Amino acid sequence: MAHPEELATLDLYSVWTTAEDLGTAFDPFRFEQRMAAYRLMIQSTNPADRFGADNRHNPLWGLMFQHQWQFRTGRLGAGTRQDGRIDPDSPWGYGNYTLSVIPWLGAEAAGVVPALPVADPPTRSRFRYVTGGVVPEELAAGVADWSAYFTLVREGGATDQEPARTALWKAHKTCLDVVVGALAEVDTSPWPEQEVTFLRGWCRMVDYLWAAAWPTDFAFMTAHGLDVLPETLLTTPEDVRALPGKARGNVVNVLKLATMPKWRYDLNLWLWKRVMRTREARARVLPLLDAVFNPRPENAAERRRLLGYLLRP
Repeated sequence: MAHPEELATLDLYSVWTTAEDLGTAFDPFRFEQRMAAYRLMIQSTNPADRFGADNRHNPLWGLMFQHQWQFRTGRLGAGTRQDGRIDPDSPWGYGNYTLSVIPWLGAEAAGVVPALPVADPPTRSRFRYVTGGVVPEELAAGVADWSAYFTLVREGGATDQEPARTALWKAHKTCLDVVVGALAEVDTSPWPEQEVTFLRGWCRMVDYLWAAAWPTDFAFMTAHGLDVLPETLLTTPEDVRALPGKARGNVVNVLKLATMPKWRYDLNLWLWKRVMRTREARARVLPLLDAVFNPRPENAAERRRLLGYLLRP
């Protein structure tokens, strides 16, 4: 299995090397099965080493890292770390379902992975899953967008990685928009209200990453994405205050996004999308995003750049 050698130093390495390959079916309510599906999608989307001989430039790494974080921090269910079973009523587990099973079905439609039956949820759930092989109506557009992504990658030939990232983020957002709608309609107890608020805010933060075609390859994730999320469930404000500085600052910003009035959030996102119209701006996404969420004297120059990108015709 081609992978960056640095993977051996990370906790993701264990499941990467030990998860059994998918057999005659895909049970997405087992953590290792979702990870095996990610592994196969990563392996199957590197024709002619498009993403490098060790596949380090593959943008699907971000999804695998995110799911490992959810598992490690107990966000997939009370007993998941012990038995590997994902609670069908876990809000984070449902969110990841739309970003594992739905991409898998898109890859299947594009001929990138084998056609396998997807197991039904083991118990009744407040969320809607693929059942009896039928994709819920609200997730059909996600399958189509992921199929478009995998078709683009399968055709290969391009050295420019941004079109693939853009297609991936389009599919990613289509799925997360469904998650946002579901969270607004279901009773999310007994999950802590603070944690569910964080998830809602994270979905809004991801909209900013979508607009920037945020890199999600191995190198970018290991450099910028492994120490910005909380390693514990958030049940009280004290849990936020107890986080390390970098993660605490990020979580505070995410919680603010969650509670921001929709009209203001929509306006701010529209402005950010204008800023991100050019490759030049997208190449500076890290300092520009910092200037948006953490304005201070040290990033005054980046705030001026923001205004310049915003006002360009």
